[in-house]
Amino acid sequence: MKVLIVDDSRVLRMHLGIMMRAMGWQIDEAENGARALERMRAGDTYELVLMDVNMPEMDGIECVRMLRSELPGLAAKVMMVTTEADFRLIADVLDKGADEFLMKPFTRENLQAKLQLMSLPVRG
Repeated sequence: MKVLIVDDSRVLRMHLGIMMRAMGWQIDEAENGARALERMRAGDTYELVLMDVNMPEMDGIECVRMLRSELPGLAAKVMMVTTEADFRLIADVLDKGADEFLMKPFTRENLQAKLQLMSLPVRG
């Protein structure tokens, strides 16, 4: 199983990467939505995309919208990982194609629970 971790924070990408590797996932990273979109346009495939909402160049909201409109056959599930607690924003991003939200700060148990809700494998 492959996951693309999209966040402008290298520390958060590393933190999520450690957690996901411990659960048996292969990791790729992108520092913003534009880089994530480039990877998927080029044919990189993932079962899951963990994406921050607020990033420079292209934020997670725009990236999800473009992914779902440009790549309608995309099978990857998208989980937004964010500090945003605005329920209107959450509803908007879910409407644009995100599958789930994980609020920062989070624990490994929080992440595992969200993966289980999305019917994705959890090990360890």
